Amino acid sequence: MATMTPQELIGDNLKLVSLPEIVAKINQLLNDPKSSAADIAHLIGQDPVLTARLLKLVNSPFYNFPSQVDTLSMAVTILGTRQLRDLVIATTVVNHFKDTDHNFDLEKFWCHSITTGLAARTIALAQNVPNSERLFISGLLHDIGKMIMALLLPKETESLNKVNENTNIKIENPEEQIFGFTHGHLANELLASWHFPESISQPIHHHHTLACDEEFKVDTAIIHIANVIANNIQAPISADDDTILKMEALVTLGIDQATVESQYEEVYSLLDDILQLLYYDLAA
Repeated sequence: MATMTPQELIGDNLKLVSLPEIVAKINQLLNDPKSSAADIAHLIGQDPVLTARLLKLVNSPFYNFPSQVDTLSMAVTILGTRQLRDLVIATTVVNHFKDTDHNFDLEKFWCHSITTGLAARTIALAQNVPNSERLFISGLLHDIGKMIMALLLPKETESLNKVNENTNIKIENPEEQIFGFTHGHLANELLASWHFPESISQPIHHHHTLACDEEFKVDTAIIHIANVIANNIQAPISADDDTILKMEALVTLGIDQATVESQYEEVYSLLDDILQLLYYDLAA
C-alpha cells in the first residue's frame, strides 16, 4: 500500500500536477469584480495557439452556432466569461498532460475522458441544467485521479492493473487496498489544489458511489451516467471502470434507461470532431 495520503502526494508534486499559468490568471480575473470580459479576451489573445484552438471549438458542431464567431470578444459575448474559461481549462488540461514517459495509455485515457465530458454535456442540455460546460469539465476530468496515480505511483498502478486483469483474484475495493485511497479521492485533492469549486470536484469524487452532498446529486448522477455511456461507446480505460448503471442516478434525474440510450446518437455525432480538436490536433 502507498504510504502517502492524497494531500501529501499532491503537495510533494505540485510542479508536475499544476495547471498552466493562464488558467490561474483567468480565475483571478473572474474573481476580480473590477475585471471585464475584454480583460479576459485580452489575456487569452496573448496566446495565439490557444486563441485559434478556442475559435475552432466555438465554431465546431459542439455549439452549432448559425454564424461564424471570428473574434475572442465575440466568443466572450456569446458564451460568457465562465463558459469561455471552462473551454480554456478543457484545452489546456489535455495539452498539459498529453505526453508521459510512463506506461500509461494517454490516448485511450483522453478519448474516454472527452467522450464522458461530451456525454455529460449532452445529458445536461437535455435536462436543462444551467451552465452545461461545467458538466463537460467534470466529465473531462472525472478520471484525472487515475492518470495522476499512474504518473506518480507507477508501481502501485502496475499492481492494481494485475489485480484487475486477473479474474482469479477477488479483492474488494482494490484501489483502497493498494493505494490507501480511490482515484476519486485523489482527484478531489488535486482539484482543491487547482482551486476548483465543489460543484466540479464533488461529482468527480463520487461518480462511482453517488455518495455526494444533496446539492450536487444531479451533477454527480450526470457524470455517473456519462461514464457509463462512454464505457459503452469505447472499451473502459481499466477493468475496474466497467461501471454498471445505477438506478439511483436515473431516479435523481427522473429519466429511464431508454432516455439514456436515446442520447448515444448525439454523442456519436459530435465525438469525432471534438476528439480531433481536443486531442488529436494537440498530439500531432
